[in-house]
Amino acid sequence: MLHNDLPGVSYSNNYRRSGIDFLIYEHLKKVTKTPFSDPGDVSSSERIRKLLEEDADLVIASFSITKDRMSKVDFVGPYLTTRQGFLVGPKNSHIKAEADMRGKRVCTWEGTTSSDVIEEIKDTTGLAPAELDDASDCIEALIKGTTDAVSTDKAILYGFAQLHVEDDLRVVREVTVGGPQHYGIAMRKDSRKDCRDIAKWMKGYVGTSTWTQDMKTSLPLLAEKEPDWISDYKPNSAAIDARSCRDELG
Repeated sequence: MLHNDLPGVSYSNNYRRSGIDFLIYEHLKKVTKTPFSDPGDVSSSERIRKLLEEDADLVIASFSITKDRMSKVDFVGPYLTTRQGFLVGPKNSHIKAEADMRGKRVCTWEGTTSSDVIEEIKDTTGLAPAELDDASDCIEALIKGTTDAVSTDKAILYGFAQLHVEDDLRVVREVTVGGPQHYGIAMRKDSRKDCRDIAKWMKGYVGTSTWTQDMKTSLPLLAEKEPDWISDYKPNSAAIDARSCRDELG
């Protein structure tokens, strides 16, 4: 299952999918022997439930690998490492540093680690968190001016900035919060052989120019705005080994 509302990462428009998550799905469909059905849609809050209730066998949905989640499902990855940042509109074009964010209304959405991070740091940073149902609600609020910023992983924010270029949305490149977010493919814990096979493929994929081209195709604004994007966003084999097909970090 995939997201359908994260441009550049996992997006659906007029029944046509795009984004880095979708390209990984397409690669897996070609290299694995198991037949793949057409992907269904999943929200951030439903990813684990869909797997555990066997409504899905794989979830490729900007799913950050965490200790808690590893105890419930298996992951293969990361295939992308990003940091949480902020997206602002033209009314907040002055924001350059963390101090400029003090007192700002910050929108996140349900079922994400981003929401947890903003809640944890609100007292020390002076941020005013607001949680809505999904990503599109936060972006709409930002465009309307009812929130000052949207906070989630920078890879996702660059996708929204490139989709809404006419609204002059900007990722604050200099400001990040929280630790690295490692995106993985999730599956139930009863498929360890398949998990290890996909992990082997994943290390090969991330280590080639195919990964670089897929990222440029999916998130061209990220590649344009961040000179060191390959070293910052590309995982290595050791990171994949430490997080793939395990009950806890290796």
